[in-house]
Amino acid sequence: MRRTRQRPNALQWLAVLVLLVRTDGSSSIPSFSSPPNTRSSWHHHRATTRTSHPRGCHRARIATSTAAARSSPLRFLGPYPTLPLRFPNLSTSSQRARGVSGVSLDWVLDTAANVNTINAVVAKELELEKVGVVPGGVGAGGDMTGGDTFLLGNCFLEDYPSSSSGGMAAGGDAVGMGSVGDTTTTDDVDDINDNGCFMKGLTASALPVASPAAAGLLGLAFFYCFENGVEFRWGGRSTDDDDNDNDGGMLPPSVTFYGQDDIPNYDGLVRVSFESLPVSMLPSVRLVINGKEIPALFDTGSPITVLNSRAAMEAGIDTVVRYSKINETEEGGEGSWNPFSKFASNVQMAREIAMATSRGDILTIAGSGGMPVRLVKSKSMANVDIMASSGSSTPLSSARVYVGDLPGLAALGGLGGDAPPAAVLGMDLLCTRQRVVFRARQNEIYL
Repeated sequence: MRRTRQRPNALQWLAVLVLLVRTDGSSSIPSFSSPPNTRSSWHHHRATTRTSHPRGCHRARIATSTAAARSSPLRFLGPYPTLPLRFPNLSTSSQRARGVSGVSLDWVLDTAANVNTINAVVAKELELEKVGVVPGGVGAGGDMTGGDTFLLGNCFLEDYPSSSSGGMAAGGDAVGMGSVGDTTTTDDVDDINDNGCFMKGLTASALPVASPAAAGLLGLAFFYCFENGVEFRWGGRSTDDDDNDNDGGMLPPSVTFYGQDDIPNYDGLVRVSFESLPVSMLPSVRLVINGKEIPALFDTGSPITVLNSRAAMEAGIDTVVRYSKINETEEGGEGSWNPFSKFASNVQMAREIAMATSRGDILTIAGSGGMPVRLVKSKSMANVDIMASSGSSTPLSSARVYVGDLPGLAALGGLGGDAPPAAVLGMDLLCTRQRVVFRARQNEIYL
Protein backbone atom coordinates (compact mmCIF):
# COMPACT_ATOMS: atom_id res chain seq x y z
CA MET A 1 0.00 0.00 0.00
CA ARG A 2 1.52 3.29 -1.09
CA ARG A 3 0.59 6.56 0.57
CA THR A 4 1.65 10.04 -0.40
CA ARG A 5 1.23 13.19 1.66
CA GLN A 6 0.20 16.59 0.40
CA ARG A 7 0.39 19.62 2.67
CA PRO A 8 -2.36 22.13 1.82
CA ASN A 9 -1.97 25.88 1.65
CA ALA A 10 -2.08 27.37 5.13
CA LEU A 11 -4.83 29.80 4.09
CA GLN A 12 -7.14 27.02 2.94
CA TRP A 13 -9.19 24.63 5.02
CA LEU A 14 -7.38 21.37 5.55
CA ALA A 15 -8.55 18.82 2.99
CA VAL A 16 -7.80 15.17 3.56
CA LEU A 17 -8.22 13.47 0.23
CA VAL A 18 -8.83 9.75 0.20
CA LEU A 19 -8.43 8.16 -3.22
CA LEU A 20 -8.81 4.38 -3.23
CA VAL A 21 -7.78 2.72 -6.47
CA ARG A 22 -8.55 -0.93 -7.12
CA THR A 23 -6.90 -2.61 -10.04
CA ASP A 24 -5.69 -6.20 -10.46
CA GLY A 25 -4.99 -8.05 -7.19
CA SER A 26 -2.49 -5.44 -5.96
CA SER A 27 -4.01 -2.67 -3.86
CA SER A 28 -2.42 0.54 -4.99
CA ILE A 29 -3.92 3.24 -2.79
CA PRO A 30 -2.62 6.75 -3.30
CA SER A 31 -4.01 9.02 -0.61
CA PHE A 32 -3.43 12.42 0.86
CA SER A 33 -3.28 12.76 4.63
CA SER A 34 -3.52 15.69 6.99
CA PRO A 35 -0.41 17.30 8.43
CA PRO A 36 0.40 15.81 11.85
CA ASN A 37 -0.16 18.95 13.92
CA THR A 38 -3.77 19.82 13.13
CA ARG A 39 -5.72 18.57 16.14
CA SER A 40 -7.00 21.98 17.12
CA SER A 41 -8.51 22.92 13.77
CA TRP A 42 -12.08 22.12 12.86
CA HIS A 43 -12.21 21.26 9.18
CA HIS A 44 -15.53 22.38 7.76
CA HIS A 45 -16.27 22.39 4.07
CA ARG A 46 -19.65 23.97 3.49
CA ALA A 47 -20.22 24.82 -0.14
CA THR A 48 -23.40 26.68 -0.99
CA THR A 49 -24.01 28.48 -4.26
CA ARG A 50 -26.13 31.58 -4.29
CA THR A 51 -28.21 30.45 -7.25
CA SER A 52 -28.02 26.66 -7.39
CA HIS A 53 -31.16 24.65 -6.95
CA PRO A 54 -30.90 21.09 -5.61
CA ARG A 55 -32.63 19.73 -8.70
CA GLY A 56 -29.71 20.91 -10.82
CA CYS A 57 -29.45 21.32 -14.57
CA HIS A 58 -27.37 18.38 -15.81
CA ARG A 59 -29.47 15.24 -15.98
CA ALA A 60 -27.99 12.42 -13.93
CA ARG A 61 -30.19 9.35 -13.59
CA ILE A 62 -30.75 6.79 -10.88
CA ALA A 63 -30.09 3.45 -12.53
CA THR A 64 -31.67 0.58 -10.62
CA SER A 65 -33.19 -2.76 -11.56
CA THR A 66 -36.24 -1.72 -9.55
CA ALA A 67 -37.34 1.41 -7.76
CA ALA A 68 -36.88 -0.42 -4.46
CA ALA A 69 -34.47 0.32 -1.64
CA ARG A 70 -30.71 -0.06 -2.09
CA SER A 71 -28.27 -0.22 0.82
CA SER A 72 -24.55 0.40 1.15
CA PRO A 73 -21.95 0.41 3.91
CA LEU A 74 -21.51 3.80 5.59
CA ARG A 75 -17.91 4.67 6.38
CA PHE A 76 -16.75 7.21 8.91
CA LEU A 77 -13.62 9.13 7.96
CA GLY A 78 -13.04 10.80 11.30
CA PRO A 79 -16.43 12.30 12.21
CA TYR A 80 -17.65 12.49 8.60
CA PRO A 81 -20.20 9.97 7.23
CA THR A 82 -19.08 8.91 3.78
CA LEU A 83 -20.48 6.78 0.97
CA PRO A 84 -17.96 4.63 -0.92
CA LEU A 85 -18.69 4.72 -4.65
CA ARG A 86 -16.92 2.98 -7.53
CA PHE A 87 -16.39 4.14 -11.11
CA PRO A 88 -15.43 1.42 -13.62
CA ASN A 89 -14.55 3.79 -16.46
CA LEU A 90 -12.26 6.20 -14.60
CA SER A 91 -8.54 5.71 -14.15
CA THR A 92 -5.46 7.31 -12.65
CA SER A 93 -2.33 8.14 -14.63
CA SER A 94 -0.60 4.95 -13.46
CA GLN A 95 -3.61 2.86 -14.47
CA ARG A 96 -3.78 4.50 -17.89
CA ALA A 97 -0.14 3.61 -18.43
CA ARG A 98 -1.02 -0.04 -17.75
CA GLY A 99 -4.21 0.02 -19.81
CA VAL A 100 -6.56 -0.66 -16.88
CA SER A 101 -9.31 1.36 -15.21
CA GLY A 102 -11.61 1.47 -12.19
CA VAL A 103 -11.42 3.66 -9.09
CA SER A 104 -13.27 3.77 -5.78
CA LEU A 105 -13.89 7.09 -4.04
CA ASP A 106 -15.38 8.08 -0.69
CA TRP A 107 -17.87 10.98 -0.59
CA VAL A 108 -19.10 12.90 2.43
CA LEU A 109 -22.92 12.85 2.68
CA ASP A 110 -23.80 16.46 3.43
CA THR A 111 -27.40 17.59 3.93
CA ALA A 112 -26.44 21.27 4.25
CA ALA A 113 -24.62 21.71 0.94
CA ASN A 114 -26.44 22.48 -2.28
CA VAL A 115 -23.30 22.09 -4.38
CA ASN A 116 -21.80 18.61 -4.64
CA THR A 117 -18.10 18.89 -5.16
CA ILE A 118 -14.95 17.02 -6.07
CA ASN A 119 -11.42 17.84 -5.03
CA ALA A 120 -9.66 19.55 -7.93
CA VAL A 121 -6.64 17.27 -7.46
CA VAL A 122 -8.83 14.21 -8.01
CA ALA A 123 -10.49 15.73 -11.08
CA LYS A 124 -7.10 16.48 -12.60
CA GLU A 125 -5.64 13.05 -11.82
CA LEU A 126 -8.65 11.26 -13.32
CA GLU A 127 -8.68 13.59 -16.38
CA LEU A 128 -12.40 14.21 -15.99
CA GLU A 129 -14.32 15.86 -18.80
CA LYS A 130 -15.41 19.45 -18.10
CA VAL A 131 -19.14 19.89 -18.74
CA GLY A 132 -19.91 23.28 -17.20
CA VAL A 133 -19.19 25.92 -14.57
CA VAL A 134 -20.79 26.50 -11.17
CA PRO A 135 -21.07 30.07 -9.79
CA GLY A 136 -19.42 31.27 -6.59
CA GLY A 137 -21.01 30.54 -3.25
CA VAL A 138 -20.70 30.76 0.51
CA GLY A 139 -18.56 28.42 2.59
CA ALA A 140 -18.21 28.01 6.32
CA GLY A 141 -15.38 30.53 6.19
CA GLY A 142 -17.04 33.06 3.89
CA ASP A 143 -17.29 33.71 0.16
CA MET A 144 -15.97 31.08 -2.24
CA THR A 145 -15.12 31.39 -5.90
CA GLY A 146 -16.88 29.24 -8.49
CA GLY A 147 -15.37 26.29 -10.29
CA ASP A 148 -15.57 23.89 -13.21
CA THR A 149 -18.10 21.07 -13.29
CA PHE A 150 -16.85 17.63 -14.34
CA LEU A 151 -18.52 14.45 -15.58
CA LEU A 152 -17.82 11.33 -13.52
CA GLY A 153 -20.08 8.98 -15.48
CA ASN A 154 -21.64 5.73 -14.27
CA CYS A 155 -21.22 4.55 -10.71
CA PHE A 156 -21.93 1.49 -8.58
CA LEU A 157 -22.53 0.89 -4.91
CA GLU A 158 -19.40 -0.36 -3.20
CA ASP A 159 -20.74 -3.81 -2.33
CA TYR A 160 -22.45 -4.45 -5.68
CA PRO A 161 -20.60 -6.88 -8.03
CA SER A 162 -19.59 -5.60 -11.45
CA SER A 163 -20.20 -8.89 -13.18
CA SER A 164 -21.09 -12.51 -12.51
CA SER A 165 -17.44 -13.17 -11.75
CA GLY A 166 -17.48 -10.95 -8.68
CA GLY A 167 -16.27 -7.52 -7.70
CA MET A 168 -13.50 -7.18 -10.31
CA ALA A 169 -14.13 -7.10 -14.01
CA ALA A 170 -11.94 -8.93 -16.49
CA GLY A 171 -8.56 -7.38 -17.13
CA GLY A 172 -8.28 -5.93 -13.64
CA ASP A 173 -10.89 -3.17 -14.01
CA ALA A 174 -12.67 -2.36 -10.77
CA VAL A 175 -16.40 -1.98 -10.54
CA GLY A 176 -17.12 1.69 -10.02
CA MET A 177 -19.59 3.33 -7.79
CA GLY A 178 -20.05 6.95 -8.48
CA SER A 179 -20.56 10.09 -6.60
CA VAL A 180 -23.31 12.47 -7.47
CA GLY A 181 -22.43 15.95 -8.59
CA ASP A 182 -23.68 19.35 -7.64
CA THR A 183 -26.02 19.44 -10.61
CA THR A 184 -27.67 16.06 -10.14
CA THR A 185 -31.38 16.08 -10.88
CA THR A 186 -34.23 13.79 -9.94
CA ASP A 187 -36.30 14.33 -13.05
CA ASP A 188 -34.88 11.29 -14.85
CA VAL A 189 -35.43 8.58 -12.24
CA ASP A 190 -36.10 5.35 -14.13
CA ASP A 191 -35.85 1.58 -13.90
CA ILE A 192 -32.63 0.91 -15.77
CA ASN A 193 -30.96 -2.44 -15.17
CA ASP A 194 -27.32 -2.06 -16.19
CA ASN A 195 -25.50 -4.78 -14.24
CA GLY A 196 -26.34 -3.11 -10.95
CA CYS A 197 -25.40 0.43 -11.96
CA PHE A 198 -26.44 2.81 -9.18
CA MET A 199 -26.43 6.15 -11.02
CA LYS A 200 -25.61 7.43 -14.50
CA GLY A 201 -24.18 10.68 -15.84
CA LEU A 202 -22.98 12.02 -12.49
CA THR A 203 -21.26 15.40 -12.23
CA ALA A 204 -19.32 17.26 -9.55
CA SER A 205 -17.80 20.74 -9.31
CA ALA A 206 -14.26 21.57 -8.26
CA LEU A 207 -14.61 24.34 -5.66
CA PRO A 208 -11.70 25.64 -3.51
CA VAL A 209 -12.39 23.01 -0.85
CA ALA A 210 -14.42 19.97 -1.83
CA SER A 211 -14.34 18.04 1.43
CA PRO A 212 -12.19 17.81 4.54
CA ALA A 213 -12.20 14.03 4.60
CA ALA A 214 -12.85 12.52 1.18
CA ALA A 215 -12.74 12.98 -2.59
CA GLY A 216 -15.78 15.23 -2.49
CA LEU A 217 -19.24 15.67 -1.04
CA LEU A 218 -22.81 14.84 -2.03
CA GLY A 219 -25.43 17.40 -1.12
CA LEU A 220 -29.09 18.18 -1.75
CA ALA A 221 -28.86 17.42 -5.48
CA PHE A 222 -28.04 13.86 -4.48
CA PHE A 223 -30.67 13.51 -1.75
CA TYR A 224 -33.44 14.80 -4.02
CA CYS A 225 -32.86 11.81 -6.30
CA PHE A 226 -34.49 9.39 -3.85
CA GLU A 227 -38.25 9.71 -3.78
CA ASN A 228 -38.82 8.23 -0.33
CA GLY A 229 -35.66 9.43 1.33
CA VAL A 230 -32.28 8.30 2.60
CA GLU A 231 -31.84 6.47 5.89
CA PHE A 232 -28.67 6.73 7.98
CA ARG A 233 -27.85 4.04 10.53
CA TRP A 234 -24.86 5.12 12.56
CA GLY A 235 -24.16 1.60 13.85
CA GLY A 236 -24.53 0.13 17.32
CA ARG A 237 -26.69 -2.40 19.09
CA SER A 238 -29.82 -3.48 17.21
CA THR A 239 -33.30 -2.86 18.60
CA ASP A 240 -36.78 -4.30 18.10
CA ASP A 241 -37.40 -1.60 15.47
CA ASP A 242 -34.54 -2.78 13.25
CA ASP A 243 -35.39 -4.84 10.16
CA ASN A 244 -32.89 -7.62 10.75
CA ASP A 245 -32.38 -10.92 12.50
CA ASN A 246 -29.50 -9.66 14.61
CA ASP A 247 -31.54 -9.17 17.80
CA GLY A 248 -29.42 -7.44 20.38
CA GLY A 249 -26.26 -7.71 18.26
CA MET A 250 -24.03 -4.96 16.93
CA LEU A 251 -24.98 -3.47 13.58
CA PRO A 252 -22.44 -1.85 11.24
CA PRO A 253 -23.08 1.69 9.94
CA SER A 254 -25.13 1.72 6.75
CA VAL A 255 -27.08 4.01 4.43
CA THR A 256 -30.25 3.00 2.55
CA PHE A 257 -31.73 4.76 -0.48
CA TYR A 258 -35.50 4.49 -0.95
CA GLY A 259 -37.10 4.73 -4.38
CA GLN A 260 -40.78 4.99 -5.21
CA ASP A 261 -41.64 1.39 -4.30
CA ASP A 262 -40.26 1.26 -0.76
CA ILE A 263 -41.03 3.19 2.41
CA PRO A 264 -38.61 3.43 5.37
CA ASN A 265 -39.57 1.93 8.71
CA TYR A 266 -40.54 4.86 10.93
CA ASP A 267 -41.29 2.81 14.05
CA GLY A 268 -39.85 4.50 17.12
CA LEU A 269 -38.90 7.65 15.19
CA VAL A 270 -40.19 11.22 15.58
CA ARG A 271 -41.22 13.26 12.54
CA VAL A 272 -39.55 16.67 12.21
CA SER A 273 -40.56 19.09 9.46
CA PHE A 274 -37.88 21.34 7.99
CA GLU A 275 -38.01 24.59 6.06
CA SER A 276 -36.14 24.94 2.78
CA LEU A 277 -34.36 28.27 3.03
CA PRO A 278 -34.86 30.80 0.22
CA VAL A 279 -32.30 30.68 -2.63
CA SER A 280 -30.00 28.09 -1.02
CA MET A 281 -32.78 25.53 -0.34
CA LEU A 282 -30.81 24.30 2.70
CA PRO A 283 -32.86 22.48 5.39
CA SER A 284 -33.58 24.48 8.55
CA VAL A 285 -35.03 22.93 11.72
CA ARG A 286 -35.91 24.43 15.10
CA LEU A 287 -33.77 23.55 18.11
CA VAL A 288 -34.69 24.23 21.72
CA ILE A 289 -31.52 24.86 23.74
CA ASN A 290 -31.93 25.44 27.46
CA GLY A 291 -35.54 26.35 26.71
CA LYS A 292 -34.71 28.87 23.95
CA GLU A 293 -35.96 28.12 20.41
CA ILE A 294 -33.27 28.64 17.75
CA PRO A 295 -33.28 27.99 13.95
CA ALA A 296 -30.54 25.60 12.85
CA LEU A 297 -29.17 24.11 9.64
CA PHE A 298 -29.61 20.32 9.58
CA ASP A 299 -26.05 19.39 8.72
CA THR A 300 -24.61 15.87 8.44
CA GLY A 301 -21.46 17.49 7.01
CA SER A 302 -20.63 19.28 10.27
CA PRO A 303 -18.85 17.27 12.99
CA ILE A 304 -20.10 19.61 15.71
CA THR A 305 -23.08 21.72 16.73
CA VAL A 306 -22.36 25.46 16.61
CA LEU A 307 -24.35 28.46 17.89
CA ASN A 308 -23.72 32.05 16.92
CA SER A 309 -22.94 34.44 19.78
CA ARG A 310 -26.50 35.80 19.91
CA ALA A 311 -27.99 32.31 20.26
CA ALA A 312 -25.49 31.44 22.98
CA MET A 313 -26.34 34.60 24.90
CA GLU A 314 -30.10 34.00 24.71
CA ALA A 315 -29.69 30.33 25.69
CA GLY A 316 -27.53 31.30 28.66
CA ILE A 317 -24.45 29.44 27.44
CA ASP A 318 -21.05 30.45 28.82
CA THR A 319 -17.88 29.43 27.01
CA VAL A 320 -14.59 28.20 28.48
CA VAL A 321 -12.98 31.43 27.30
CA ARG A 322 -15.18 34.50 26.95
CA TYR A 323 -16.08 34.77 23.28
CA SER A 324 -16.09 38.57 23.40
CA LYS A 325 -12.54 38.54 24.78
CA ILE A 326 -11.37 36.39 21.87
CA ASN A 327 -12.83 38.90 19.43
CA GLU A 328 -11.10 41.74 21.26
CA THR A 329 -7.78 39.90 21.01
CA GLU A 330 -8.19 39.37 17.27
CA GLU A 331 -9.26 42.98 16.66
CA GLY A 332 -6.64 44.56 18.89
CA GLY A 333 -8.79 45.08 21.96
CA GLU A 334 -10.36 48.18 23.44
CA GLY A 335 -8.49 51.46 23.59
CA SER A 336 -6.57 52.06 26.83
CA TRP A 337 -4.57 54.95 28.31
CA ASN A 338 -2.04 52.40 29.61
CA PRO A 339 -0.37 50.55 26.72
CA PHE A 340 1.58 48.27 29.12
CA SER A 341 -1.62 47.10 30.80
CA LYS A 342 -3.18 46.44 27.40
CA PHE A 343 -0.10 44.46 26.32
CA ALA A 344 -0.13 42.35 29.49
CA SER A 345 -3.84 41.65 29.09
CA ASN A 346 -3.36 40.53 25.49
CA VAL A 347 -0.48 38.23 26.48
CA GLN A 348 -2.59 36.64 29.21
CA MET A 349 -5.52 36.14 26.85
CA ALA A 350 -3.20 34.64 24.22
CA ARG A 351 -2.02 32.11 26.82
CA GLU A 352 -5.60 31.21 27.73
CA ILE A 353 -6.47 30.73 24.06
CA ALA A 354 -3.40 28.54 23.49
CA MET A 355 -4.21 26.34 26.48
CA ALA A 356 -7.88 26.01 25.49
CA THR A 357 -6.86 25.17 21.93
CA SER A 358 -4.53 22.40 23.11
CA ARG A 359 -7.44 20.88 25.07
CA GLY A 360 -9.75 21.03 22.05
CA ASP A 361 -11.92 23.70 23.69
CA ILE A 362 -11.20 26.14 20.85
CA LEU A 363 -11.35 25.06 17.20
CA THR A 364 -10.20 27.21 14.31
CA ILE A 365 -11.16 27.42 10.65
CA ALA A 366 -9.89 29.82 8.00
CA GLY A 367 -12.36 32.54 7.12
CA SER A 368 -12.49 35.05 4.30
CA GLY A 369 -9.04 36.23 3.26
CA GLY A 370 -7.43 33.62 5.49
CA MET A 371 -8.52 35.31 8.72
CA PRO A 372 -9.13 32.78 11.53
CA VAL A 373 -12.62 32.06 12.79
CA ARG A 374 -12.56 30.61 16.30
CA LEU A 375 -15.23 28.33 17.77
CA VAL A 376 -15.29 28.10 21.56
CA LYS A 377 -16.74 25.20 23.55
CA SER A 378 -19.35 25.78 26.22
CA LYS A 379 -18.36 25.46 29.88
CA SER A 380 -21.13 23.05 30.73
CA MET A 381 -23.62 20.71 29.10
CA ALA A 382 -26.56 22.28 27.27
CA ASN A 383 -29.92 20.54 26.97
CA VAL A 384 -30.73 20.33 23.26
CA ASP A 385 -34.21 19.41 21.97
CA ILE A 386 -35.64 19.54 18.46
CA MET A 387 -39.11 20.75 17.54
CA ALA A 388 -41.22 17.92 16.10
CA SER A 389 -43.98 18.28 13.51
CA SER A 390 -46.50 17.77 16.31
CA GLY A 391 -45.47 21.11 17.80
CA SER A 392 -43.79 19.61 20.85
CA SER A 393 -40.06 19.33 21.46
CA THR A 394 -38.19 16.02 21.47
CA PRO A 395 -34.95 15.60 23.45
CA LEU A 396 -31.82 15.07 21.39
CA SER A 397 -29.07 15.06 23.98
CA SER A 398 -27.16 17.06 26.54
CA ALA A 399 -23.88 18.22 25.07
CA ARG A 400 -21.15 20.82 25.21
CA VAL A 401 -21.78 22.86 22.08
CA TYR A 402 -19.51 25.36 20.33
CA VAL A 403 -20.05 29.09 19.95
CA GLY A 404 -18.79 31.12 17.00
CA ASP A 405 -19.96 33.44 14.24
CA LEU A 406 -19.47 31.12 11.27
CA PRO A 407 -19.72 32.97 7.96
CA GLY A 408 -21.70 29.95 6.74
CA LEU A 409 -24.53 30.98 9.08
CA ALA A 410 -25.30 33.77 6.63
CA ALA A 411 -27.81 31.33 5.11
CA LEU A 412 -29.90 31.84 8.25
CA GLY A 413 -29.17 35.57 8.48
CA GLY A 414 -27.08 34.72 11.53
CA LEU A 415 -24.13 37.07 11.01
CA GLY A 416 -23.37 40.61 12.08
CA GLY A 417 -23.77 42.54 15.30
CA ASP A 418 -27.57 42.62 15.13
CA ALA A 419 -27.99 39.10 13.70
CA PRO A 420 -30.75 36.91 15.17
CA PRO A 421 -29.98 33.61 16.91
CA ALA A 422 -28.83 30.85 14.54
CA ALA A 423 -27.12 27.47 14.81
CA VAL A 424 -25.79 24.43 12.96
CA LEU A 425 -27.03 21.01 14.10
CA GLY A 426 -24.08 18.67 13.57
CA MET A 427 -23.11 15.03 13.80
CA ASP A 428 -22.19 15.17 17.50
CA LEU A 429 -25.91 15.37 18.32
CA LEU A 430 -27.34 13.54 15.30
CA CYS A 431 -25.33 10.43 16.18
CA THR A 432 -27.13 10.21 19.51
CA ARG A 433 -30.11 8.92 17.50
CA GLN A 434 -29.56 5.41 16.18
CA ARG A 435 -31.39 6.10 12.91
CA VAL A 436 -32.07 9.25 10.91
CA VAL A 437 -34.24 9.35 7.76
CA PHE A 438 -33.80 12.45 5.59
CA ARG A 439 -36.65 12.94 3.08
CA ALA A 440 -35.61 15.93 0.98
CA ARG A 441 -38.64 15.92 -1.32
CA GLN A 442 -41.12 15.82 1.56
CA ASN A 443 -39.30 18.41 3.71
CA GLU A 444 -39.22 16.05 6.65
CA ILE A 445 -36.79 14.19 8.86
CA TYR A 446 -37.42 11.16 11.07
CA LEU A 447 -35.12 10.60 14.03
